[in-house]
Amino acid sequence: IIQCTGFRQQLWPLFCHPPQYRVDHACHMGGVFGTIALGVFASTTVNTQAGLLEGDGTFFLKEIVAVLISATYAFVFTYLMLTVINFITPVKVNQHDEDLGLDASLHGEQAYDDGAL
Repeated sequence: IIQCTGFRQQLWPLFCHPPQYRVDHACHMGGVFGTIALGVFASTTVNTQAGLLEGDGTFFLKEIVAVLISATYAFVFTYLMLTVINFITPVKVNQHDEDLGLDASLHGEQAYDDGAL
């Protein structure tokens, strides 16, 4: 509930781009926050596990470790996949094409009017 209502309504505009951009780089913070919040707000009235507010820090530490392991796994897997993809096709363009601009070097056209910007 915390993740769905609180993050989506209050914090979404602060961390995420508008939906038309389809950018998720900071939007996954809801999952991190929600997982850590479980360790803080867990209650024995709902489940068998007590949280940090009820005086049990072990569940909170388990949640922190789970977040760290997940983030490490995601980083390592992404790095390995980019390494494999880079053997098949370059992930980054050369410096000359980047300086010229990708629209000009790859498509032969100019994206923006020079006078407008």
